[in-house]
Amino acid sequence: MKTENLVARIRQARELIAPAIAGSDSPQIETMLRNADMELHLALWHLGEATSLRPEFDHAERGRSDG
Repeated sequence: MKTENLVARIRQARELIAPAIAGSDSPQIETMLRNADMELHLALWHLGEATSLRPEFDHAERGRSDG
């Protein structure tokens, strides 16, 4: 898979995880989803993509731009 496609899929996975994190009513599940998001965030970083300092900052930025 080409790097551009991989980056796009990782970004898509992160977009799908964000509402699951926000909507989780189980602390254990929320923690697991946050860990998955961190791993995807780090994968983007290792691929040379510009990322925020912390993965949750990405979701906060998206939330502000939607409103």
